[in-house]
Amino acid sequence: MTKKEIFSLIILIAVIAYGSYKFITREYTETRSKYLMDTIVQISASSKSKNVGNDIEAVFDFIKKLETKLDEFDPESMISQINSSEEENFEIDADIFALLKISQELYRLTDGSFDPTIKPVWDLWGFNEVSPVVPDSLLIQEELKKVDFSKISFDESKLYKPKGMQLTFGAIAKGYIIDQALEYMKKRQINRGFIDCRSSMKFFGYKISPLIYVQHPRKADDSIASLRANNLSIGTSGDYQQYFEIDDTRYHHIIDAKTGYPVQNVFSVTVVSPEASWADGLATAFFTVAPAQAMELIKEFEDSYFVIYYEENGAIVSLKTEGIKKLDFSESI
Repeated sequence: MTKKEIFSLIILIAVIAYGSYKFITREYTETRSKYLMDTIVQISASSKSKNVGNDIEAVFDFIKKLETKLDEFDPESMISQINSSEEENFEIDADIFALLKISQELYRLTDGSFDPTIKPVWDLWGFNEVSPVVPDSLLIQEELKKVDFSKISFDESKLYKPKGMQLTFGAIAKGYIIDQALEYMKKRQINRGFIDCRSSMKFFGYKISPLIYVQHPRKADDSIASLRANNLSIGTSGDYQQYFEIDDTRYHHIIDAKTGYPVQNVFSVTVVSPEASWADGLATAFFTVAPAQAMELIKEFEDSYFVIYYEENGAIVSLKTEGIKKLDFSESI
């Protein structure tokens, strides 16, 4: 065999090897959206299977089932039936137990400013109504008597809840569902992807961390900051997500459980954490306390970071942890 023939053979072998490598490592990627959990949920998935689109649809179905269980506005949901029952003792499953555990920690962390029994007061504000109004202060005080998470007790299978007390997991349910759905994605051999629910999102498996934008709290079509995150979750609570305005005063959906009124002077809180449930929950919890206090409280969570936007001397200012600065964080206030 001549040198030319040997060289040609080497090239042929290299081409075959490269082609085999590309065939073995090939991936298919799809991104789909669907309206779930009162928002647009976008899922992107990369897999070696040509049927990755079917996998995404299966994840949507998985999300829908969990949403149906935890939707407090659905009369048939488990949480709604617990809230409407005249009983005081209930059997619960692993999902309700997990949400109660997170809620308990956030309640402790904020000394009661974050309280998942706030639902009777929250309902007074009518954020889901066409023309909401500011509730009467006496009515707020009356409903606040039903708010006190410390009166609840639970274990892995049972819950005790006083009559008239109602639970809401609105601050953490979306993130919890994302966590469970992402684990379900991995079981379906998804190598890389994300679940994006606008205020809550989670990314995994990327070689280059995706760029994420933080919504500007006063400019609907603009961002106020950006960061890069992979194998992490991002949760944002903002006073622009559900609100109404009367006489130039904004009344939003994040209620201080100690006063029964929306938290003032804080515009948004974005938390980066390994789990979406905690990113969501901490974002709301830190919204209910002073920014300086939140900076102290975040020290209990070594793997979580935040940025808070609030009002100071009539301007938007920010307070952020050192950890978030390491995520290629940049902002434009």
